[in-house]
Amino acid sequence: MAKLTVDQYLAAAAARLAHLTQAYAIVFFASIATMFAILAYASSAGLAARFALATIVVAITVYGLLAAKAAFDDLKAMLDDAVDAHLKQIRVALFTAASAILVLAMGVTHR
Repeated sequence: MAKLTVDQYLAAAAARLAHLTQAYAIVFFASIATMFAILAYASSAGLAARFALATIVVAITVYGLLAAKAAFDDLKAMLDDAVDAHLKQIRVALFTAASAILVLAMGVTHR
């Protein structure tokens, strides 16, 4: 496969980071909506409704983890194909771990 120039890498990375931002927006707003549902209905809801709300929280968290990991894996693959040596010094594993910690923290801190 041909090596990516800096301009090609930046264009591809910008597109992939836009997808990552959209995934974070989905996770954030879905978490807020779920939090309001938990605060509004969990105290008076039955066991099945509480289980459904907990399942929604888990699903949002898993989606956030998988979407972020896919985006960072794509960025890592593009870095491996980059020509510029400075681009290869980016620590993608650090960003992946930080992203996973933030998404997990959002999932765990739900009521």
